[in-house]
Amino acid sequence: MAGKLRSPVNTFEFLSPLFQSLDYTVPRVRMDTSVALAISRFFVFMYTLLYPWLDSKWIPQPLLLPAEVYKVGVTHYFSYLKAREEIGYVPMVSPREGLAATISYWQERKRKELDGPTIFPWLFVTIGMLALFSAAYLPPVGPLKWVLDLHLFVFRSKLVIRLVFVIATALHVGEAVYAWFLAKKYDPRNATGWFWQTFMLGFFSLRYLLKRMRE
Repeated sequence: MAGKLRSPVNTFEFLSPLFQSLDYTVPRVRMDTSVALAISRFFVFMYTLLYPWLDSKWIPQPLLLPAEVYKVGVTHYFSYLKAREEIGYVPMVSPREGLAATISYWQERKRKELDGPTIFPWLFVTIGMLALFSAAYLPPVGPLKWVLDLHLFVFRSKLVIRLVFVIATALHVGEAVYAWFLAKKYDPRNATGWFWQTFMLGFFSLRYLLKRMRE
């Protein structure tokens, strides 16, 4: 347990109450550290390309970064005894009180910031809309021919593909405008962010705004 000399601390178990208080789930998938590092470096590359837009509230947080892999990929030990011996450190609050204050801080901060889904809905919707657009309007060159063939198998004709794309785009625009008006009333500081995020994700974003309204 934290506080005892060289006692191992499982990061996920230690942070589990914080995750649950913010409506996040604790990761359950296990993978080799080398695989996790490879994935994290991919996200570093992708977000380096997105550097000019990283300040935008509608850009989701990266799923994984190398620093986080190094953080959870090794066993950590906690003890403040050395700090007490060398500099006279004395904890001001108990671990339970400190965690409660941390949870309260992050809950309040989350209420003030734009909330949204994980990277997976972003990838699903973005790739899906781009594929639909390419099948509807771009010439079937190279891999785009496979994309067109798949859409023709599902929708049967290019006219229907274009109609589906137009309807999907109209729904995204309508949901974005609706989200903007709702946010102006319930979360005015993030209204612009809600508009753009909902324009990109549709209901995947709008449901988070509706949840905030109920709170």
